[in-house]
Amino acid sequence: MSVPYRLSALGTISGFRTVSDEAATVLAGMLPEDILANEMEKIYMARIGTGDAVLMGVIRSERGTSMATWQERWNTANKGDGQWIRRRNGEMNFHLRQFFTGHGGYRKYFYRFRHEVSPECPNCPILDEDPEHMLYQCSRYREVVSSVPPPEGLVAFMLEG
Repeated sequence: MSVPYRLSALGTISGFRTVSDEAATVLAGMLPEDILANEMEKIYMARIGTGDAVLMGVIRSERGTSMATWQERWNTANKGDGQWIRRRNGEMNFHLRQFFTGHGGYRKYFYRFRHEVSPECPNCPILDEDPEHMLYQCSRYREVVSSVPPPEGLVAFMLEG
């Protein structure tokens, strides 16, 4: 992935440089640039000598092919089941990006770079402070997040509406 495209994806999700290319493009809803370039090339070639009605069909077909290619790449990277790629609603913001990537204001993340002396939660000393702990286990946030669905249903809940 080229540096400008990566920076654009990271900027879209307010991501840290430690977020992977795959995660950044999925969370930003941006097709990887090689897939996008291939799609644009095929559309350009179809534009030569075809009418507008045919061209619109080609554009829809190529986007479907691009999405299938992207989905296959995501599946082989073993990082998810593709629900997020196909989403049609919701926006990625700073806090969601931190939660989904684990790259954010969590002691466990800061400890990796020696910005904290311990990865442990200040309220729950035997547990590391990471997104899942803060959302589902930590007493400090229990009242605030009482209506959040369980981990296995969280993405489906977010994709619903």
